[in-house]
Amino acid sequence: MRDEPDELTATERRLYAAFARGELLDLRGDNHDINHDINHVINDDINNATTDNPDLGPERVIRANVLAHLLLTGGDPAPVSPADAAPAPAPALRLAGARIEGQLRLDYAEIPYRITLRDCHFPDRVSLHSARTRNISLRDCTFVYLQATNADVDGDLRLCGCRFTGSHPTGMLRLDSAHINGVLDLERAQLVSTDPQHPALAANRIHVEDHIWLRSGFSCDGEIVLRGAQIGGDLDFSDARLRNPGRWALAASRMRVEGDIIGRGLHTEGEFRIPGTTVSGDVRLRSAQFRTPGGTALRAYGLDVAGGLQLSGGVRAEGRIALTNVRVGGVLDLNGALLYAPGGTALRMRQTQARETDLRTVQSPTGQVDLRHASLGVIRDDPAAWPTDQLLDGLRYDRFDVPLPARRRLDWLARDQSGYTPQSYEQLALAYRSLGHEDEARTVLLAKERARHRTLPWPARAWGALQDVTVGYGYRPTRAALWLLALLGLGSTVFAARPPTPDEPHTTLVFNSLVFTLDHLLPVISFGQGDAFTPTPGTQWLAYVLTATGWLLATTIATGISRSVSRT
Repeated sequence: MRDEPDELTATERRLYAAFARGELLDLRGDNHDINHDINHVINDDINNATTDNPDLGPERVIRANVLAHLLLTGGDPAPVSPADAAPAPAPALRLAGARIEGQLRLDYAEIPYRITLRDCHFPDRVSLHSARTRNISLRDCTFVYLQATNADVDGDLRLCGCRFTGSHPTGMLRLDSAHINGVLDLERAQLVSTDPQHPALAANRIHVEDHIWLRSGFSCDGEIVLRGAQIGGDLDFSDARLRNPGRWALAASRMRVEGDIIGRGLHTEGEFRIPGTTVSGDVRLRSAQFRTPGGTALRAYGLDVAGGLQLSGGVRAEGRIALTNVRVGGVLDLNGALLYAPGGTALRMRQTQARETDLRTVQSPTGQVDLRHASLGVIRDDPAAWPTDQLLDGLRYDRFDVPLPARRRLDWLARDQSGYTPQSYEQLALAYRSLGHEDEARTVLLAKERARHRTLPWPARAWGALQDVTVGYGYRPTRAALWLLALLGLGSTVFAARPPTPDEPHTTLVFNSLVFTLDHLLPVISFGQGDAFTPTPGTQWLAYVLTATGWLLATTIATGISRSVSRT
């Protein structure tokens, strides 16, 4: 039990009486100006506020030890005659417009009363370390330091519109390991850390059964730390402003969020970090703005989202978006996003998995796009937004939502800066085959062979060029038939005009220029004409060409068909 305070002031006696009845003690007056009070306390010397500011004069001061005694003991209610007894109202602390003088220490306290404060000013430390309380509502109050580490709040903790200004090595607002059996509400709150090396809000391992609301005008100059947080509802940053340039605006690794992470209209300066976080719902960051020039704007390595990941609807990122090893159960949506990281990586999605992926950014990203070893399901993209610099090795997908002709899609592959990677071509061919587009798949595989031979020594390149011209590396077998027909026509015409002489003068075999040409073109089959007649000296060269060409065609056809069959 704490010592009783000295003699109470008139204001403090009024507070005791209001507390016993659960009534509001409003010290703001009839024409109070909330904004004037708050700004005066922050901008002027807060320790002299009682003398310099008539709105915060002695009649509005409550000593911190008086407030602590009241909450710990419940005050000293006046005795009531049994004859006059009536249902007593529940005691509660309801106070507005007060200045709490001195350090308010409620560490390890058991507080069974509701606490509702409005427009109150705390120029010194407030500590509820390891305290157990009911609902706490502190609206539009000002603090230099508020600690509720390891506290247990059986209800909501509402700090709507509160303002925190100053610096502390562990954070101006400390909620590490706190357990809140309701909502943590920081709507419209403002945190201004005067030392960027120290966090503004530290809530490592906090456990909130319902939502965390850092939204609707919430702003923070300094780092927010939510490492290992467990959140039973949503983590909502809608229309918030987080500012810590060159440093981390949010450090929230390994969180578990049972609802959604929401950031519609969020603006950040500094890195927004949610690596290793598990989200049972969606991550909805539509129209958010992330700004970390030359660095990482959004880092979500290892993020696991059961629903969708929305970085769409006007998202603007100046700096890298790092989504390495992310798993998305629904759609990974970048439709309408603007990615700007000149000279660096604009989007990194290595080893990321998604059921569907929308890459239709508002324009081609400025900076590299890294999709290596990702598995993106169905891809929606737009040639107008294709990156000029991308890495695709190991990328897997089921198909494209809007299939383009293979020659257009090969332009997309040609933007891969990793050089020749056979898997990229094979994956694209597989996607076409899954749609039944065999001709398009063969076009892609032909391009793959051409790209592969460009990396070989010149003898292999020469042999490859011959295969390409004749049979398209086995993917254009009709070319061989055309070559055979062309040579057959040439030979038949020339040998008909200048027939060869028979080897035996009295032979009964009748010369046939077509069959004679076939005998030279087909190295394995003989019709007897090639052995029975000898070309004239003027046509001997053509016979040699036909024989050599026949062997080359046979070899290239066999090689090409063998490759085609083995790849299939």
